[in-house]
Amino acid sequence: MEIFQKIGETARELTDKAKEVTRRSGEFLEATRLKIELSRLEKELENNYLSLGELVYRRFSGEEGLDGEIERLCQSTRGIRADMLSIQEQIDRLQPKPLICPQCKVELPAGGKFCSYCGNLVAAEKTAGAE
Repeated sequence: MEIFQKIGETARELTDKAKEVTRRSGEFLEATRLKIELSRLEKELENNYLSLGELVYRRFSGEEGLDGEIERLCQSTRGIRADMLSIQEQIDRLQPKPLICPQCKVELPAGGKFCSYCGNLVAAEKTAGAE
């Protein structure tokens, strides 16, 4: 009977690990999708900046009636920047940036309280920055 209990425990552990892998794969795919969207928005933002520059120059050169189009592009640019910030926040939640030692600037492994390079206590600083 004990062997069946061990088999059952092993099967539960494998199921839990498979669920974790599935969850992480889903997070990775979502982060990748968000990065592609962020890249698309960056290109759109660049196009807006180029168009704004051209319109401002044309207005500077004496062309009239461009204010409405300049205003529309400025509003569009503001929206794109807000969308980009929102997407970056989502990416950061899915893939948090690694902790960096404030003293020696070395990237630290997850879960450490002290820098493995210089010995600086970093756990207290991490929680202080999160408040």
